[in-house]
Amino acid sequence: MTSRIRFHSPAWGLCALFLVAGLAIVDDYGVGGNTNTYRSIAISTVNYVLHNDPGRLQEAADRFYGVAFELPLLLLTERVLGLEDPRHVYLARHALTHLFFLIGGFCCYLLALRLSGDRLIALLVMLLFLLSPRLYAHSFFNSKDGVFASAFVMALLLVSRVFDKDSLGAYRQCGAMAGLLINLRIMGVVLVALVLVFRAWAWFQAEGREARRRAATTTGAFALWGVVVLFISLPYLWGDPVGRLAEYWTTHANHPHVINNLFRGKVFPAAALPWDYMLRWFVISQPPVTLLLGLLGLGALGLAAGGVVRRGVGAAELRFGVLLATCFALPLVAFALLRPNAYDDWRHFYFLHGPFCLLATFALMGMRQLPARGLRKRWAGALTAAGLVIVVVQMTQIHPNQHLYFNFLVDRKTPEWLRTRYTMDYYLMTLRQGYEYMLRQAPAGAINLHKSLNVGKMILPAADRRRLTHDPSRDLDFYLADKGARVWLSPLPNDSFPPVLHRVKVYNNTMLTVATPDLSRVDPAVADAYRALHRAATAGEPAARAGGYEVYLHGKRLAWVKETCEPRAPRDKFRLAFYPVDADRKRGYWTIRGARFDGKCLGAARLPDFALARARLGQAGRWEVDIHF
Repeated sequence: MTSRIRFHSPAWGLCALFLVAGLAIVDDYGVGGNTNTYRSIAISTVNYVLHNDPGRLQEAADRFYGVAFELPLLLLTERVLGLEDPRHVYLARHALTHLFFLIGGFCCYLLALRLSGDRLIALLVMLLFLLSPRLYAHSFFNSKDGVFASAFVMALLLVSRVFDKDSLGAYRQCGAMAGLLINLRIMGVVLVALVLVFRAWAWFQAEGREARRRAATTTGAFALWGVVVLFISLPYLWGDPVGRLAEYWTTHANHPHVINNLFRGKVFPAAALPWDYMLRWFVISQPPVTLLLGLLGLGALGLAAGGVVRRGVGAAELRFGVLLATCFALPLVAFALLRPNAYDDWRHFYFLHGPFCLLATFALMGMRQLPARGLRKRWAGALTAAGLVIVVVQMTQIHPNQHLYFNFLVDRKTPEWLRTRYTMDYYLMTLRQGYEYMLRQAPAGAINLHKSLNVGKMILPAADRRRLTHDPSRDLDFYLADKGARVWLSPLPNDSFPPVLHRVKVYNNTMLTVATPDLSRVDPAVADAYRALHRAATAGEPAARAGGYEVYLHGKRLAWVKETCEPRAPRDKFRLAFYPVDADRKRGYWTIRGARFDGKCLGAARLPDFALARARLGQAGRWEVDIHF
């Protein structure tokens, strides 16, 4: 590879610019769905290490989550800085997690610089890494997947050093980073395995006894330091290193969580995903400029490896490029063949983003070698910059919901098209926007919400948190329904039953609705619509009766009615669940809340056509209908 270039002022300046921007918007993001889980495991680990209290750690359901990042994050925010207020704790966590992401971007710059020797190319590759909309948003609220993606790039930088500098110290450092990488996510073994393959090849090609002995020694140092650092950084292994390491591997290799995924408009359990699940998610949620340059980089690398074009690509660059291509392709191939448990979008594979961006280096290097009458380097840089500017504009338009970004390869214009085909807001990040709307609508006094909504409010100011309460003796003031979460079969948002006051939309798809059971809050026309629907629905015979409720199928709506409605009745949700006869777990359900008027309660929702077919009692085929009150 090229010799090290120490002048990095443009890259440092770019990182500083991103840091200032990140600190300016850090308070715009909510609390990630698994944040409390990760923090809880770190607290249990501290109690185990400092107070010899293994009970909570050994009994925790998520004890296998690594703490290589969570433990320093906990100690720094809550022990060193002494933060106690939940809002301050979460804001500090978000800022530090984002800083780690920026460090990963700088490492991406250093790697591209080592490959190309060109600061402009390195800066463009760094921007490709940082301007991934989904990863950018996750870099604030996700201290697992986004952190692992950055750590993977840091590990690649150390691997590039051992490729250049065949020293024992370099292999120790690389091995230590590999141990931390596996701690963060088990997929770190991908890079470890590839390094060992390259070392085995080096041993095979070594000439002479001394050269082979040195190859074996450096490889042994790499492996030993990886095992030692993994053991030290993961206290859960201390009680039974061999047994718990095997348990750690089997649990992460095939995670036991059984979660349904909405993909291409169909429901797939986590253990039965299509072979192209990860690949398609990657393709439809990456910016076009990143996709184009990454694919061109793969093509340029293939031409160089085949000897068709070798100009400007040395043996060291070619070898590292093969490593990058393998890091990107091998996990996708392995997923297609093995189909391990996975869920949500491609967040478990976010680490592919770094190698893919680095492959773009070869595309930009190839453009630099074009003849004078073709596209010169400055034009390649200008076109790449233009593509990145478009990404920035699109990220600004959907802020702070960049985690829901899709590119032009899917329909982003048709109302509710995306939401009914792909799982979207699985971390319930739009809840914060719902809280802020309710606080604006009711500027004083307590707001009574369902108890399940407590976690997301913890990043709000203390005064606002105290106003968002749960009092079971009172009616709820608002309903919050997350339309893009894993509970993807919630009613289509083209009705006002219950009365919808506010919608959070991304790409014309409803992610969250704020509704109310109190018709005095809404326009009188909405109350009249309730009365009209009640008259129309109850004109026919009910499809089912249970618990004082009557269930009607009226046109494309499913409605439930309770003729005598107690004051707290709208607080109780009505749920209609559909599931296969031979399945232990339901495949999806609709939660239909209602509102009270004239002493009655009514809830209604417009259902998709395929759901209506299943909902018609006696026409459910192999599906049964289960009604919960």
